[in-house]
Amino acid sequence: MKTIIVDDEQPARERIRRLLNHYNSIHIAAEATNGQEALNLIREHNPHLIFLDISMPVMNGVELAKILSQEFPQLKIIFTTAYDQYALQAFDVNATDYLLKPIRKERLHKALSKLMPTEVEQEHITIRERDVVKKVLLKDILFLHSDQKYVEIHLAQQTLLASESLKELENRFPHLFLRIHRSTLVNRQHFYGIEQDDSRCLALLRDCETKPIISRRHQADARQFLQSSND
Repeated sequence: MKTIIVDDEQPARERIRRLLNHYNSIHIAAEATNGQEALNLIREHNPHLIFLDISMPVMNGVELAKILSQEFPQLKIIFTTAYDQYALQAFDVNATDYLLKPIRKERLHKALSKLMPTEVEQEHITIRERDVVKKVLLKDILFLHSDQKYVEIHLAQQTLLASESLKELENRFPHLFLRIHRSTLVNRQHFYGIEQDDSRCLALLRDCETKPIISRRHQADARQFLQSSND
């Protein structure tokens, strides 16, 4: 999916680029700092998708989107902005989605899943069990737990072992896994609540009887994720 990032602030463009690097099917063809520059690049590259800031000099994002709706009606637009008052204007020009800055990994993942659901649903890791190589879909993983040499992959009906470290899996799939303990990652799609048990804080996961422990260090991140998911 050929993509152009449009934002007048370099740190904002760098953040989007960094988040998109985790998606194999997205190719960033160019970057632009204002609407007019973006229009020229879109005519040159004919992309499938653009990430479009709204508040920019020369030509703002909404003005550009109105032109693109006539000239490139198939182009998908994901608006990015620090101000939520532009939401209605964004959807008036048939935007695919609207992301508030700073853009969160899980929110971006949700937006992209509208455009390429097959890739999102079929993301997987491969593991070797004895002499058999298995493909495990990421969406089926409830949580990951590090047990010294190996990482336990907890599924609804079984537990498998991966040779990759917890840190490697976290770095490969930051949009999917949330760290709740130095030895545990949970699948964001299954994580729905927190339970207090005596002095422990436990994660509640859909389709999972086990309640992994949330360490004191990661409780704030876990609560923030749940709050943002319900917004």
